[in-house]
Amino acid sequence: MNIAITGSIGNIGGMVARHLNTCGLSLILPLRNPAKAPDLSNCEARRFAYGDLELAKQALNGVDVLFMVSTAESPTREQEHLTFVQAASEAGVQHMVYLSFAQAALDSTFTLVRTHAVAENAIRQTNMRYTFLRDNFYSEMMATIANAPIIAGPPDDGRVACVSQRDVAKAAANVIADIACGNHRHDNQTYTLTGSQSLSFTEIAAVLTEITGKLHRYHNETLEEAFASRKAEYSDTPDWQIEAWVSTYTAIAKGELAAVSDDLPQLLGRAPLNFEDVVRAQYAK
Repeated sequence: MNIAITGSIGNIGGMVARHLNTCGLSLILPLRNPAKAPDLSNCEARRFAYGDLELAKQALNGVDVLFMVSTAESPTREQEHLTFVQAASEAGVQHMVYLSFAQAALDSTFTLVRTHAVAENAIRQTNMRYTFLRDNFYSEMMATIANAPIIAGPPDDGRVACVSQRDVAKAAANVIADIACGNHRHDNQTYTLTGSQSLSFTEIAAVLTEITGKLHRYHNETLEEAFASRKAEYSDTPDWQIEAWVSTYTAIAKGELAAVSDDLPQLLGRAPLNFEDVVRAQYAK
């Protein structure tokens, strides 16, 4: 099978591409700038853009299995995703592995997740087989979320089952390798990828304090404080982006990202990395 990996110069896509290439699989790497393609053996970089139907169809010509990561956050991301899904379907892609987000729904509190729900619905309406990998917030992000010693946001006492990027990438690579071997157990399946812990921000601050040796504390902002502080610090940032930032916390406050799933250990064949592991690795760099 011909396998295409989008986002191969990014974190998740890059790790997925390296995992599969290490297994001896040749890959097609659709990129906005093929000159930036990672240095991997037996890989072909092709120019594409999510929002350019004809260019994307050319890039996906002959592709059987496609791993799709999101394009950059923007007001046009939803339409770019819809165009790319259409291109994949018209190009004859047989199986789409889509990196989505936990609890993806059209009314998700975290505003950026709504785009994932739209993309999932579009994929379901094609003739492609699909696998949705719905990951939670990344532990690597949570490990660097503190502004100085303070984690400030409006999540109240909500919890988040954050997950390591490394585990997400390995799980995605395992799924794609299974599909490439003709295994159909992932056909039209949705997996929720979380860590094995559901943590409050008080607990996250305690872990950061213990491992870094520097005091971290959690300050529960009101919504008004959250919007005001971000608008003051990022005065040139558009309102939709600030709303997205704040909604990362309010989604946690509403419990939408607290549930721990056993999908990831089944896909990995081992326990996921815990938050402490990720923080130690981050601060060891």
